Amino acid sequence: MSSGAEPRRLSNYGDGADLLIGLTEALSSARVRLWVKVPWWDVSPLARRLLDGVLAAHRRGVDVRVLCRPEASNDAVMGALRDAGVSVTAVRYIHEKEIIADELAITHSMNFTSAEISRNQNSGFVHTDPAMVEAVELGFRSLLENASTVAEGEESWTPASALIPDSLRTYLDRFDQLNPLQSKAVPVVLAAAGHVMVVAPTSSGKTLIGEVAALRSIVTDGKPAVWLLPARALAAEVAEIARRWNAHGIRTIELTGETNMSSDAVAQAQLWVATTEKFEALYRRASLKDVIGRIGCLIIDEVHLVGDPSRGATLESMIARLRVAEGRTRIVALSATVSNAHELAAWFHADLVRSTWRPTVLTTQLVPYDPPVQGKREQFESAKDDIVVPLLRSLVGADLGAESPSADGGSSAVVFCGSKAAVIRTAARAAGVRSHGVELETVVEECFRRGVGIHFRDAPRAGRALDAFRARQLRVLVATSGLSTGVNTPAKFVIIRDLELGMTPLEVSQAQQMFGRAGRAGQEPEGYGFMLVPRADEGTWKIKLSDGYAANSRIVTQLGDAILAELLLGSVTDRASARSWFEQTLAFAQNRTSVDLDDVIDSLLARGFATEIDGQLAPTEIGMLTSRLMIEVDSAGEMLRALAALPLPSTADEAEELVLQTVASAAAALRERPVNERVYGRYVDELLTGWSPRVLARTRDWFGARLCMAAAQIALRSPARARDTLPAGVSMAELRRAVEDMPRYLAWVAALGYADAATWAPAVAGDLARRLTWWQLTPHPERGTGRLLWMLERMLDPQHHRARMSDLWRRARGAGFASPDGINARPRGVDVTAEGFADIVGSRADISLEPLVDLELTYRSPNTHARVTAMTSTGAARAIATTRPAQGPIDIILPPRSSGTVAADVFLYTRDGDFGYASLLADVPESAASVGPVEESVALIADLPDVHSVLAHPRGVRRLFQGERKRLRDSMRPLISPDPRLGPVAVALSEHHTESRLAIIALRTNLRALLREASRTDLRPPHAVLRSREASEAEVQITLAALLAALHMDTGIATADGHPLAVVRADDGWALAGPRHAQPGRIEPLIPNSLPPQIEAVSAPPETAEVETAPRCAWMSEFVL
Repeated sequence: MSSGAEPRRLSNYGDGADLLIGLTEALSSARVRLWVKVPWWDVSPLARRLLDGVLAAHRRGVDVRVLCRPEASNDAVMGALRDAGVSVTAVRYIHEKEIIADELAITHSMNFTSAEISRNQNSGFVHTDPAMVEAVELGFRSLLENASTVAEGEESWTPASALIPDSLRTYLDRFDQLNPLQSKAVPVVLAAAGHVMVVAPTSSGKTLIGEVAALRSIVTDGKPAVWLLPARALAAEVAEIARRWNAHGIRTIELTGETNMSSDAVAQAQLWVATTEKFEALYRRASLKDVIGRIGCLIIDEVHLVGDPSRGATLESMIARLRVAEGRTRIVALSATVSNAHELAAWFHADLVRSTWRPTVLTTQLVPYDPPVQGKREQFESAKDDIVVPLLRSLVGADLGAESPSADGGSSAVVFCGSKAAVIRTAARAAGVRSHGVELETVVEECFRRGVGIHFRDAPRAGRALDAFRARQLRVLVATSGLSTGVNTPAKFVIIRDLELGMTPLEVSQAQQMFGRAGRAGQEPEGYGFMLVPRADEGTWKIKLSDGYAANSRIVTQLGDAILAELLLGSVTDRASARSWFEQTLAFAQNRTSVDLDDVIDSLLARGFATEIDGQLAPTEIGMLTSRLMIEVDSAGEMLRALAALPLPSTADEAEELVLQTVASAAAALRERPVNERVYGRYVDELLTGWSPRVLARTRDWFGARLCMAAAQIALRSPARARDTLPAGVSMAELRRAVEDMPRYLAWVAALGYADAATWAPAVAGDLARRLTWWQLTPHPERGTGRLLWMLERMLDPQHHRARMSDLWRRARGAGFASPDGINARPRGVDVTAEGFADIVGSRADISLEPLVDLELTYRSPNTHARVTAMTSTGAARAIATTRPAQGPIDIILPPRSSGTVAADVFLYTRDGDFGYASLLADVPESAASVGPVEESVALIADLPDVHSVLAHPRGVRRLFQGERKRLRDSMRPLISPDPRLGPVAVALSEHHTESRLAIIALRTNLRALLREASRTDLRPPHAVLRSREASEAEVQITLAALLAALHMDTGIATADGHPLAVVRADDGWALAGPRHAQPGRIEPLIPNSLPPQIEAVSAPPETAEVETAPRCAWMSEFVL
């Protein structure tokens, strides 16, 4: 609530002033206006006192208005008021009880009846806060306007032929008349050269406006159009409308998370109906760059969702990209009622068409209730159902819940709940059946039999419930919020039960969307919406609903993802263009101040997603991969860090488990899944019983991650358990969804094999990604068949995967194939051409090894578009060498101080996504003395560019580091940002160690051995320091941080007594990378902004037991069949 006097409590029980006295005093104090809203009012003695107070106010000349239900029990009071000349408005289903007396408002729970006043417990609040009084007044006015609208009758409509040209009428022949909104908006959409924004209430006919916009682009302008929708259900409904145009030669495609299309199929379409996320993914696809550049019109349905916490940032980025391109791509944005429509339209330079017309009258009210003061969750949930169930019966019929209740096509109601559990319990209460400890399918059937449907994603027979509700065979449908985004779900009544959706507070826009389901043109002429609110929150929600929904920017929360996408697309190339891009966003339009973009860019640089060379920004290969796969940069950064710290598995089982745990714990969407640990915990623990203890220990407290791992256990190893009889509350659909969400992240890990110097993890991830995607195939995909699935996928166009993959897989397995290596003839029934099949065969990862000659390893592979990475080991010590493209021998790297026998695990990762593995064991030749780390680095340093810029302070470097922190931070960031040109030098100085702490220790030792000590008053960049072979201690620390960053480690700079110190994140904590002194003094953070109060130097890991020299990944043979 806004600032103002706190509300004063009234009641007829307990503490607080007497409610009846408070109401009577308000009636008698009114001098200008007295507005009364109450459902029931009889002529019992105490209720008569209130009637007399109202009549007395009328005689004083006060503006008196009374709103009451048109029920027989109210007739006596209504008659007396009308006879006295008081304005009385009959409002059906009125529930709120309120009084406005001049500038005072009372919200309360008491009907003016004998029982309510004398016996029942009731309470209320006296409000003097102007914002609250205004909100109550708006509620009154809305009901009065609705009553007036009903009395006025139908509006005049416009013949479609008068506004839509004949060239488009062919496609819109189902419309004879245009409603008032359409009559206003269609001429603008057809005539305007630039962007257009149409704002109108839900169910007012905006879909036709989108159709006209699309047809103008396709038919009149000869350019393809894209129609964006926020949900798959809406996209499917609009796509069904657009498919009617196929008969007239317009090619349409539907693009959602459940559909895939080849680039060729997308390029040939004239209308794309897509979810926002799917279109953004296509936008980032390099093969579609020219096609997207030809798009003539982008129709954005529900554009007000630019303020949505989860999807708003993606939509805002897209509009910011296109808002200045109206000469090429025109935006037609459709929006539900939004309070800052003018601000939104002004942001992307759109002509604004605004209408309040709605085909049905919608009346919305709050239903305050008193939650328990304290207690268990069950008591809080029961308090809501104690209100919802009687309200439902009063609205749709008292026989609700009876065996075979009447279904006569009368009143219908949708109850929106914030969770699936709430849906089940509320539906069961309404139907009068048990739900606790009862299987979900049984609850669904029993509720359906009693006239109550259950609807949420993956609910048993949810489609049947929805169809029956639409056909008026059910009077009540209890659903999650997902139903509110669909169309054609008409109901007379809507009840919003919860103010949280899952763990997220309900937004005003979401409440409006739900209320919009009440009343549908041609089906329900009037709609009524009710929202349950705790009585203490009634005032807050009245103000929120009266203020309406304002779409506010959300992009700042995902700015790293947005900037990386613009780097990929080329619209941002340096820091100046990043600021120019940000000035196109809604965030800038609303705040007129720039966020610290440098911090965001520096974070992308530090994580290795981008580079900055000579002031030019560019995405790295990993950055491009992250953006194209729509992986959040925070999740990708966590995955990179976790992958770098993975221990070497001892078995194929453990390898799978380590990769699954890494992805499930690092990806926020997986580890933060909103599931109830109390319900799922025991079942998940049982599924993970056989997993490696050190894998389970890495999961920590992320139950969402453990649930994903358990889901993968079913899909990969125990598919028969998908038919388990589940514990109460556990949904196999929840586990299936977890399986569906994992392959995208696993595919990202798999692609690192070609993009970076990775060993075993990408191969395992690639196998897992495809087996999880296709886990329901018959026969079940076993370990190692991921490569076969890779080849079969490539033989079919993406749009045919779902329909034809099952048969292709069955035939391949029936013919004895478990890998792609033996398939040399094109199978029948595939999409790929003979030439394309030859390309697939040539892109397979086939590798064999020749005997080692000195340290030169010769491999044979027909595919040169690949990366070869060799991990050598002598006992427990390991080292890595890599090369790309795979065009010749590779010089392996011996671990430090190696002698005797060396083993090599060799991995081949192709550009097209296949992988291979081979290994060998050989004696280290006496002639193969390994080059020392300093000598190796000196040869590499000669290739570094010469850089001459310096940082200096008139009174020395120490003064520089004692200066203003922000300016110093800005100066240091470019010096320690990851620079791929330093990577080979860093690898050499780290002695090619694969264990991070050993690499840090080797690098700091060898760097000091490389650089002569020098006294300098300035600070040079690392390139210049390395080329000069001498450095001050400050330069050593800066160069050390930069070299560790080039190894994909998180690094930073701290200061101690004005001297810089390199810091590095090691084993999940920050440490000093290489201090010169054991006690450097009081440490102050610089980059990052904060560090732990106690920070130590990186120390060597515990010595590992000596092991026999042998290939360390021999279990890879289970993944390369």
